[in-house]
Amino acid sequence: MVSLFGWGSSPKPETPQPTPQDKATPDQPANPSPPAQTQVAQPPSPQTNTNLKLFFGGMTFFALSVLITRRSFNKKRIACIPPFHTSSVYHQPHANSAGDAFEALNLATLNVISFGLMAGGAVGYALNINGLEDMRRFVRNGLQGGSDTPVKSDEELEKDVTEWVAKILGDKFEKQLEKEKMKRAFRENQDTKEN
Repeated sequence: MVSLFGWGSSPKPETPQPTPQDKATPDQPANPSPPAQTQVAQPPSPQTNTNLKLFFGGMTFFALSVLITRRSFNKKRIACIPPFHTSSVYHQPHANSAGDAFEALNLATLNVISFGLMAGGAVGYALNINGLEDMRRFVRNGLQGGSDTPVKSDEELEKDVTEWVAKILGDKFEKQLEKEKMKRAFRENQDTKEN
C-alpha cells in the first residue's frame, strides 16, 4: 500500500552521463590538457504532492469504511427480519450487546479516521502545504499578519506564550514554572558534576 501511493519512496538522484572527450579535428590542434568536465544542470526534483496522496488515500479509505458500515447495517437489518414460517411474535434474533457496541465503536473510529485523512489532505491542498516546512511557513506568515514586522523566533514565541499562560493561570502556574526551572538547573548541575 505504501508503494502504491509512493509514500515510502524517495526520488532517485540522476547521475550525469560521462561526456566523450573532444576529438581533434584536422583544422584544430589537439588539446594536451585534460578537458574540463561540464556539469549537467539537473532539473529541480518534482514537488511531492503529499497532500494529494493523503486526500486520495483518505477518500479511498472513507469509501471502503462506508462500504463496510453499510454491509454491517444490512447484515443486522436482515437478521431482524423473521423467517417466512415464523411469526414476528416468536422471532428472537441473536443479540450480543457487548459485541454490537464493540463493532459500532470500531466502525465509528474507522469512519472518523478515514474522513480525517481525507479532510487533512483537502486542507493541505487548499493551503498548498506538503510537509512540515510548508506548515511552518504558513504559520509564520499567519503570525506576521501581513505586517512588515519581523517574525519572532521560536524562543521568543515560547516566552510570550509562557507569559500569557502565567497571566491567565496566576500564581499556581508561576510556582510550578519555578519548580520546573529548579529541577532543570539541578539536572544540569548533576550532569556537569558527572562530566
